[in-house]
Amino acid sequence: MPFQNLNISRIIIHEVFKRNEDRSMREPRYGNRLIQLDVEARDALQERITNALGRSSHGVEMAIQLWDDSSAWNLAKRTIESAGNDAEFIQISQAITARMAAAQTSKGVPGGIVVVIDGTSGHPARSFMCVIKAEPHGGFTKREDDGQLLLEYLKDLILTPQAKLYKIGAFIKHDPAAANAHQPTVGWRAFLFDDLITQGNKLGAAQYFYETFLGLAFPSNSAFQTKQFHTLTKEFIRTSTVSEEKKSDLLNALTTYLKADQTATVEVSAFSDTYLDTPELRDAYTHYMVQKHFPQQAIFKDLSEVASALKQRKLVFSHNIKLTAPADQFEDYVRIQSIDGEPDDSGQIPKWTQITVRDHIRDQE
Repeated sequence: MPFQNLNISRIIIHEVFKRNEDRSMREPRYGNRLIQLDVEARDALQERITNALGRSSHGVEMAIQLWDDSSAWNLAKRTIESAGNDAEFIQISQAITARMAAAQTSKGVPGGIVVVIDGTSGHPARSFMCVIKAEPHGGFTKREDDGQLLLEYLKDLILTPQAKLYKIGAFIKHDPAAANAHQPTVGWRAFLFDDLITQGNKLGAAQYFYETFLGLAFPSNSAFQTKQFHTLTKEFIRTSTVSEEKKSDLLNALTTYLKADQTATVEVSAFSDTYLDTPELRDAYTHYMVQKHFPQQAIFKDLSEVASALKQRKLVFSHNIKLTAPADQFEDYVRIQSIDGEPDDSGQIPKWTQITVRDHIRDQE
């Protein structure tokens, strides 16, 4: 996972503002010194970033579209290359903040705190840079006064675990040895976190952030990866050692996860944690997907190549006996149960399948 073992090296904050009523840009307020966090605060921030980009269904790998001199990718590259030169890091972080302010062309886009970070992540450790835009919100903290517990209201909280008002863009120098004069971003990976990304508003929630500011786009291979996820997960279920009834439940769950779940991504751990009910089955599924080289981070959901496969559920028996039903109605109207059959000539008791359809026969051919 690219954001495991994350370690922050440098951090600085700036502030951007809403556009004026005439849509002119307000000059950002720039920080001019690095932020020094104590160990507890640094650990908490590192965990926030890891959870958002590496474990959340709203964190997705993106394609790098812009790499000119003023692009976010180029500024990230310069940030990483400025290791040991804090003055240059501060200057580049200010240029990043100016780029974000320019990208916020709508009066409806709120201001917020811009956090620029560099460091290492992954195993082996790779250099990364990330930008967080955090919108302040109010909240309470407890304090003690003369032995009494009191509540204190804080107006400008940011990056709390429950807060959804932040977005992250990150660039990782994944393969330091890679180089391509025609495609400078070879060897780099880019990631986006936005809690507002859903299947319904994947392009509208923060387009200014990932497209205009970061220069990223949703990857064009999302349809293939979604189809691959469906195919591999279905094959794992079919070949697992669970009962036929359980296999049917899991295949229904796979359809539900892809079609009904409104998140904009699919992720091995998300499906596993939600639908696989034993640690052994979850471990087996994760191991299977790793063996098949399927990404462990969230990928953007694109059902265009798998839509037809999600329309029908089909059961196939010996002697060319088949049962077909709409996938979205299968769970509600079809019940499957393994039962003991009649002993054969050798006295062995076979397993039969009892199917209950919650409807009467309407027609026959």
